[in-house]
Amino acid sequence: MNDLRSALSAHRATLQHDINVLLSDVQALLRDTAALTGEQAGQAREQFKARLEALQLRLRELQAQGREQVRDWADSGEEYVQALFAIVLTRRD
Repeated sequence: MNDLRSALSAHRATLQHDINVLLSDVQALLRDTAALTGEQAGQAREQFKARLEALQLRLRELQAQGREQVRDWADSGEEYVQALFAIVLTRRD
C-alpha cells in the first residue's frame, strides 16, 4: 500500500510541477508580448505553442503511465484475491 501511495504522490508532484511550468510560461508570454506587435508577437506565440505541445505530450505520457500502473495494481489485487480464495477453499476441504 505504501508503494501505491508513493507512486501516486510522485505522479501528483510531477503533474503539479508541469502545471506550474505551464503557468509560468503563460505569465512570461503575457508579460513579454504585451509590447510586441507583428512578427515578434508571432514568434512568441510559436514559442508558447511549442511549450504547450511539449507539456500536453508529457501529460499524455503521465496519463498513460497512470493507466498502466492502475492496471498493474488491479491485476495484483485480482491475483491476491484469487490466492486468498484458493486458501479458503483448501481449508474448507
